[in-house]
Amino acid sequence: MKKNIIILIAFAICINFTGAQTLDRSIQPKPAPANEIKIKDAQTFILDNGLKIFVVEDHKLPQVYFSFQFDTDKKIYGEKAGIPDIFSAVAGKATTTKTKADINKAFDLIGATFNFSHESGFVSGLSKYRSQMIELFADILLNPVFAAEELELAKTQAISALAYVSSDPEQMLEIVSQILMNGKNHPNGEMFTAESIKKITIDDMNEYYKTFITPNTTRLVIVGDISLAEAKAEVEKHFKNWEKHDVPEYKYEQPKAPEKVRVAFVHKEGAAQSGISVCYPVDYKSYNDDYFKANLMAHILGGGASGRLFQNLRETHSYTYGCYNELVANDVIGYYSASASVKNDVTDSAINQILFEMQRIIDTPISEKDLASAKAFAMGSFGRSLQQPGTVAGFAVAIDKYNLPVDYFKNYLKSIESLTINDISEAAKKYIRPQNAWIIVVGDKKYANNLKQFASDGKIEFYDLYGNSQDKSADGCDCTFYYLAGAVVILFIIFILTKRSAAKRKRKLDERR
Repeated sequence: MKKNIIILIAFAICINFTGAQTLDRSIQPKPAPANEIKIKDAQTFILDNGLKIFVVEDHKLPQVYFSFQFDTDKKIYGEKAGIPDIFSAVAGKATTTKTKADINKAFDLIGATFNFSHESGFVSGLSKYRSQMIELFADILLNPVFAAEELELAKTQAISALAYVSSDPEQMLEIVSQILMNGKNHPNGEMFTAESIKKITIDDMNEYYKTFITPNTTRLVIVGDISLAEAKAEVEKHFKNWEKHDVPEYKYEQPKAPEKVRVAFVHKEGAAQSGISVCYPVDYKSYNDDYFKANLMAHILGGGASGRLFQNLRETHSYTYGCYNELVANDVIGYYSASASVKNDVTDSAINQILFEMQRIIDTPISEKDLASAKAFAMGSFGRSLQQPGTVAGFAVAIDKYNLPVDYFKNYLKSIESLTINDISEAAKKYIRPQNAWIIVVGDKKYANNLKQFASDGKIEFYDLYGNSQDKSADGCDCTFYYLAGAVVILFIIFILTKRSAAKRKRKLDERR
């Protein structure tokens, strides 16, 4: 009994002691250090024909995902621009042994999904049907048939899409921005037209396939409920006889950012809003040394509703429903773009604010609060992405393609957590260039005159949707009309004067007679 009383007294003392402790809620608790993400390493093997296979075993669910990535070098197609886009639309529809209906029925029977394009392909479904899935996809990949009716349908859809684009200022802005940033003599700046699409033939589809789809430039990633031995057996059965060949390489002069600010305007008759893009090409390669700090900097500047561009143009000034930016990495050449659709009469004001925010992130270090918020968002987005098998497949490809450390993505959260305010400032100074940008606007030309202030030379350059220069005056009017009108007036005056002179001479002759 005495022992129990002693225990109760001791317990009460402990309660009183802990209750007396005060918690300072003004001090935000520090987050725990980021952990290494548990991502299974890919097991790799290569067939004699050069096909690289990466197997990531994950037996938590009875599913398997096969992902094919093709390293198709970029090419300029000239009068047949759009061949890769049309190839993506017609590929995977039929084979030498199966019609489109046969293929769709076969995948439906096993509940699998698949896709095929000029850059990649995948098939996904229950692991018990893995043999059927890989057999079907191998048939699509190795024995394609490009049907004339599918080609005509794809061409019709592409031309219809162009008609829609020409009616939407935002879509127009995307096209003309890529053309002006990269130039028409670069693959990133080549855009298809209705005329180029009409010239594409079945022979072009077959030629594209024979040129670019080959095992020695293809990576196959297998993720899910399958062992390495099972994967080897399936791959060797279906792909060991796939013949390889060399793929041509194409070299181009890389586009550069303007030496000074250039203003380009594309007239859209009756446009109720102006589409704005402040953009320029930038040397930002996929997974380079600046990858983490540059991406976080871009998120802080305009990566979402919490971004500075959004908060400024929408929340503070009510110019737009949203303003965002993107810093896009690319194996060839990357680019930066800050864009928005705004009311016509505030086009110049909106551009002012975009340039202001771009300069502010260069000149003024961000706050600790902004840094912590951006890190939390980036970490959360990365964690959610791991739920998709395609993400893990992408990791395996990236590690091999860009020669990354095998633990690169395992340490992803640690890499984000280690970023400092100074890192963000360094990235901003390197990649944000408001003084070397294109300012491109798609809208009603009667508002164009207000944009002279942004051009370093005080001039506005006018273009059509496809980046063709239009001879217009700085106030947005078409000079060609005035030149022609002026010429007509001059000719008319000359005609009148000549006629009067002739009449005068005739009178003098009559007087002499």
